[in-house]
Amino acid sequence: MKKTYRTAILGARRGLYHGACYAGIENMKVVALCEKVPERLEAGVKKLGVPGYLKYEEMLEKEKPDIVHAVTNPTILRSEWIDAAAKNHVKALVVEKPMALTPSELAGLDEAVKKTNLKVVINMQRRYMPFSLKFRELMDSGKLGDIHFFRGNCEAIWGIVDIATHLMDCMLYFMDDSPPVGVWASADGANDFENPTERGPDNLFAAYSFGNGARGFFEAVRKPLGTANFPIENRENLEPWQPERCNLDLWATKGRLWWREYGTWGYQTEGMAMPFVEKTHFVSDDLAAQREFTRAIGAWLDDESKPHLNRYELAKVGTELIFGAYRSALEGKRLDLPADFDDEQFGRLKTKLS
Repeated sequence: MKKTYRTAILGARRGLYHGACYAGIENMKVVALCEKVPERLEAGVKKLGVPGYLKYEEMLEKEKPDIVHAVTNPTILRSEWIDAAAKNHVKALVVEKPMALTPSELAGLDEAVKKTNLKVVINMQRRYMPFSLKFRELMDSGKLGDIHFFRGNCEAIWGIVDIATHLMDCMLYFMDDSPPVGVWASADGANDFENPTERGPDNLFAAYSFGNGARGFFEAVRKPLGTANFPIENRENLEPWQPERCNLDLWATKGRLWWREYGTWGYQTEGMAMPFVEKTHFVSDDLAAQREFTRAIGAWLDDESKPHLNRYELAKVGTELIFGAYRSALEGKRLDLPADFDDEQFGRLKTKLS
């Protein structure tokens, strides 16, 4: 009989949504909720039907969860949750993206992860959406052939470090998690540097080159510029914070695949007279993907040979690639990757763009 993994949710806003995604997963169960704001905690406890705590360590000590699912504001350092979790024998920690807003934050998180045996997963669930699952199937069967060009663009109305981290994660997944070897980037606008939850340029454009000769074009902008301006075909059930348009195109030697967050996804390979086309909408796709993302945590704990697709060491590469693009934009030239980038350079980029 499989072990049932006990999960504690940290954060009673978006965390309630993530907590609800555990429903129906037979070997995983939400057992507690932590939230520092009493009113939100009370409402969250009623919704999830679990004990509530104002203090993180008290929850860990009393509930002894196997998994902590932390859905907190990006101004809270992700590394803060690790030591206490490891001390209380938590087996897996899920943290919300972005994993870091600055190079020093990433370095601190990296140090904390390395000194524990904690499995850390970053919540970027698009790898579990239908278009991603089909991509993996087509690649494994050889029907797409060799990838030669990726284009990703998004309307990052909440900042580059938010939606664009998903875009970067998709690019890496489509490139089989083989990181690029070079980048040439440009950036403009410094308004986001003043926002403590975002911290970065307003717009980022980057061309990545891969060791196999493939290219990746990455565009994250506040307002649509050219390729980011795909129309939204389905506006049903959009929340006030939506839409953040995220669009992907992949070309390979034997076919292509695409995804429009609020339109369609599809593919066409050699021998197909017409492409396969399926309607898509983030609001409905996200729930199923988030549940599969969650289920995969338990599968990894059950079996080390089934590592999570969004495990820390993979997600870290995406953040480093965004920082590499920042350095290219700062220096105004192509750079080999990986490229070091520190807080002092981050500050100079802000000055340059101001």
